[in-house]
Amino acid sequence: ETFFRRTYLTRGLQHLVDEVKRRLQGEGGDPVIQLQTPFGGGKTHALIALYHHAEAWGAKRAVLVGDALPGSAALWGVLEEQLTGAPTRLSSPTAPGREALRAVLEPHQPLLILADELLEYVTKAAGEQVGESTMAAQTMAFMQELTETVASLPRACLVVTLPSSLLERYDASAERLFQQVQKVVGRVERVLTPVAEDEVASVIRRRLFEHVDEREAAAVVDAYLEYAEREGLLPAGTEPVDYRRRFLASYPFLP
Repeated sequence: ETFFRRTYLTRGLQHLVDEVKRRLQGEGGDPVIQLQTPFGGGKTHALIALYHHAEAWGAKRAVLVGDALPGSAALWGVLEEQLTGAPTRLSSPTAPGREALRAVLEPHQPLLILADELLEYVTKAAGEQVGESTMAAQTMAFMQELTETVASLPRACLVVTLPSSLLERYDASAERLFQQVQKVVGRVERVLTPVAEDEVASVIRRRLFEHVDEREAAAVVDAYLEYAEREGLLPAGTEPVDYRRRFLASYPFLP
């Protein structure tokens, strides 16, 4: 209740929730969704919203958080442990096949799998040897198997977050890993953006203020608009009525 009271329901977030709900109810929808925004763009917040909604929908939830796991942790083992209590079928340090993965996931439908900060995990896993391979390479194989398996299950959905800002990709090797993850996940995914640029002010307002007096806001905006028009302060080509609408939506922040 507290989470959603402090959350501004953006167009992208509402669309994401609707798509995942359709999928978990077996009514179509995208099996694999990637959330990609710059740092602070609402990726993790969107996952938390889905986590709470999934409980209300009666869906099983599994969460893989890349910045909370060591690079030596096999994601498939973590996934099975969350679903069954212990990794048994998926306990090998090498990526499982699709049949083993399907046997674990299928009985737990409707199933929502949330994978946050995947790039950070893969970057750490690149330094972990698994025989003649690395945990990063095994994870790439696993992600391909996971996306294909989820796509074959009618009431399963995988939501993955990846950064879109170069500043979040650490170094050149991480950039290469990012391209690999994109290639693997992108085969069956849909990319969504939780927060549009014109919604940022509304998101911040909801976070910072318990209440905004709309009548007082309208009086302040009208007074400012009158002054701005008189002094020629409005941006060139801006219609006052449009500026007023945008200012009311973002108040107390200027558009």
